[in-house]
Amino acid sequence: MNPFFYFLLSGILLIISCSQEPDKSLLDDANFTVSSINIALKPNKNLHAQREDEKILGNILTQKLGLPVNITTPSSKSIIEAGLANKTIDLGYVSSSDAISFADNNVAEILVAGNHESLTPDGKEYVGPFYFSVWLSLKEKPYSSVKDLKGKRVAFASRTSTSGFLIPSWDLIKRGLLSEGENLSSFFGENNIFYGNGYVSAVEQVLGGKAEAAAVSYYVFEKDKHLTPEQRKRLKVIQRQGPVASHTFCVRSSLPTKARNALQNALLELSNNQKELSQSLFGGTLAIVDPIEHLKAPREAKRAVNTLQN
Repeated sequence: MNPFFYFLLSGILLIISCSQEPDKSLLDDANFTVSSINIALKPNKNLHAQREDEKILGNILTQKLGLPVNITTPSSKSIIEAGLANKTIDLGYVSSSDAISFADNNVAEILVAGNHESLTPDGKEYVGPFYFSVWLSLKEKPYSSVKDLKGKRVAFASRTSTSGFLIPSWDLIKRGLLSEGENLSSFFGENNIFYGNGYVSAVEQVLGGKAEAAAVSYYVFEKDKHLTPEQRKRLKVIQRQGPVASHTFCVRSSLPTKARNALQNALLELSNNQKELSQSLFGGTLAIVDPIEHLKAPREAKRAVNTLQN
């Protein structure tokens, strides 16, 4: 073959092949170290529905970013933190309490956080990157404040829950109902505290008559994701407390800037264009927040509550 035509044909084939490649801009600026994005989400109650949402989320982000996006649901915060540290996980969707641990251990930083629509403790409408914890009881109970629960049997969502343990415990301290260094049983009474394995387990204690009140997130009561309409009809909100910093997407500290910027833009665009999916997975839309300010309240809550005796 004539060398000139061979050179020309090679050039044409090169142009064609490049035009058919997915967008590799992420890889170019990362010195070809980013070949896929691995995202970890915390599992929720309805795992089947979450799997369907994850599939849609992964497909949208894969198309948007131009490289494979893999989504997993590790069973604990420690697994996500280890993955961020050893680079097997690039992005984790976790609570603000978990985000504090990631930041303090220099493994990840807040990329975006959830936006919620809720009511403040004084009944005003609120939209932003915080939400509120609630105490729930049966409708017929006379309670109207956490003060009324002194000496009563109560249920917390779990020992690690932000809205279902950390914030309501901090609220007791802020109200002067409990002092730092005391025990929760000093207020509720000996053997009067139940720790569940999630929101529903705590509420079931109330519905079953085994506890007078349960501490959970507002959306357990106000949305239809955790409880049935029949269950919600039997309940009322005794009190709201907070603020609770919303869940965050934390990006591993070692991920190149180009990749993290592309991820941030893709997530923000997705939450605005796929509101139903965003609501199902994240409880609302996503927004850029000041990482220091976002974690200020949960940091203070953890400091105060960590002084309480077991």
